[in-house]
Amino acid sequence: MAIIPYTGATSEQLQHPLVREFLGVHNMFRQELANILNFTEQLLAGEEALSGPETQARMQMLIRAGSQYTQYLHFHHHGESSMMFPKLAEEGLEAGVIARLEREHDEIAGLIDKFSEAIRNLATVEPEVVNTDLRRLSEALQAHLAYEETHVCPLLTRFASWPGH
Repeated sequence: MAIIPYTGATSEQLQHPLVREFLGVHNMFRQELANILNFTEQLLAGEEALSGPETQARMQMLIRAGSQYTQYLHFHHHGESSMMFPKLAEEGLEAGVIARLEREHDEIAGLIDKFSEAIRNLATVEPEVVNTDLRRLSEALQAHLAYEETHVCPLLTRFASWPGH
């Protein structure tokens, strides 16, 4: 997977192993969310009643993929908040930046919970609602990742191993 540079990235920063790994994880979250959105759109474009056996099997796939994705995203944000941000603060990451990142983590957690609730029970899944929830999550996550990368990645270059590990 290609590394997508963040605003202000230098070629030196983009070569740093921690920056490359951090961006790789973020790119994975971007790509998987795009895959889930695409899958949901295809599902909505299919069978109208959404009750046939093939559609039900696809809904189960959506539930599994969505649940796994949101668990990984929660875990990732928890690790950033509890281990990485405190160490980056010691290296000069501004308190206002950290406060914004934490607020965004909380906002994204709320969107994840809303999406998780929408897909919890196959019998009650409303694909249009799921699609709307995913789009809101996608918009918030895209903005968050871009802001976070711009502020965190330059500081990651000061470390030889993951801050807080």
